[in-house]
Amino acid sequence: MQPCDACRELVGKPSSVPPHGDLAASGVSAFGPPGNMTKVSSRWNCTVCGNWMYQNTADGDPPSEWAIGEGPADWPAK
Repeated sequence: MQPCDACRELVGKPSSVPPHGDLAASGVSAFGPPGNMTKVSSRWNCTVCGNWMYQNTADGDPPSEWAIGEGPADWPAK
């Protein structure tokens, strides 16, 4: 799936950069035991191109950057 220009421009940017206007929040990815989970990213789905974007925390991969992936089952995001 080809990313739209707005998604392509986010990839590799610091995760402090806000999502573009066509990204819909879709949840978070985390790991660890219940009660002590570590958030690794916020998931976003683009309503224009359909791509999944990951707004990674410092514990994400790549850390503190926006990444693109195939969907929530794709974790860890590539």
